[in-house]
Amino acid sequence: MPTIKDVAKAAQVSVATVSRVLNQDKNVSPQTRQKVLEVVQKVGYTPNMLGRNLRRKNTERVLVLIPSLSNQFLSGVIRGVESAAKEKDLQVMISATHNDRAAEEGYLEMLDNRSVDGIILVGSTLEREEISRLANQYPLVMCSEWIEGAAVSAVGIDNERAAFDAVNALLSGGRKRVAVISNEEVYSARLRTQGYRRALAQAGVPYRQEYEVDHYEYTYRAGMRACRKLMALPEPPDAIFAVSDELAAGVCKALIEQGITPGREVDVFGFDNTTMSKVVTPSISTISQPRKKIGETALELLWERMEHPEGNYRLVLLPHELVLRDSSRKIN
Repeated sequence: MPTIKDVAKAAQVSVATVSRVLNQDKNVSPQTRQKVLEVVQKVGYTPNMLGRNLRRKNTERVLVLIPSLSNQFLSGVIRGVESAAKEKDLQVMISATHNDRAAEEGYLEMLDNRSVDGIILVGSTLEREEISRLANQYPLVMCSEWIEGAAVSAVGIDNERAAFDAVNALLSGGRKRVAVISNEEVYSARLRTQGYRRALAQAGVPYRQEYEVDHYEYTYRAGMRACRKLMALPEPPDAIFAVSDELAAGVCKALIEQGITPGREVDVFGFDNTTMSKVVTPSISTISQPRKKIGETALELLWERMEHPEGNYRLVLLPHELVLRDSSRKIN
């Protein structure tokens, strides 16, 4: 997408002059104004709304859009956003879209009508091009979940590497038939599936299509259903990697119902290190994400876009950690 710098170069004027034209500053000659506007139209440049206001915040409010209010993982992320926002005297509003496109679009209109100064998106129903266009016009960043290939600043962890580490831990513990419960509709889950496959390939373990189960919801019941499907196979897995703790908890429940002890006959590994992974029996091995730091970084990235709307987009990947518990006690 063309930037204000591209317009300035093509019109052979300074960036400041382009900004003055777009902000209808009277201290610009008619000839220069006409030349700049012609270039704007020719290259298809869309002015950044924050740029028009010369980096001046209007509302001192930012909005965090999340898919669900019941998501355990996001509570720590939101605490981080609020902590960083407090240091900058910003108020934080939180709303849930419930993965409804119309609801998300309604909230995003708050950027256009200046109801908020910026928005942090935790996932989105929009397409890559739509996200890129919005991020070019307004202060917008993505957090934890982002859109593949979108031109937008984002923060999270290296999901592929984290899944690789989890599955490698299972394999290092002697497991050979490792299954995965994932969700190919979610970018982070696709990355986790890729990490699963890479770990198998690196260990020389043959890939088996029947050991991949794709479920739309990250729920306890979905984990139970997926586990039952896997354990009904002629040669069931001896380890199951689930891309969320809630799925993993459902897996443990389904195994116990069949008289199988998680961590003995079958190892189980989750993802996110939520409260559920600690309180269920057996406790679940998982991947821990620095949730508070993710939220803090998301707010910092948003602040960057608010203060420097023409700056480069950034993807920040924070470190993850393996947390080994009873559901995979055979791991060395």
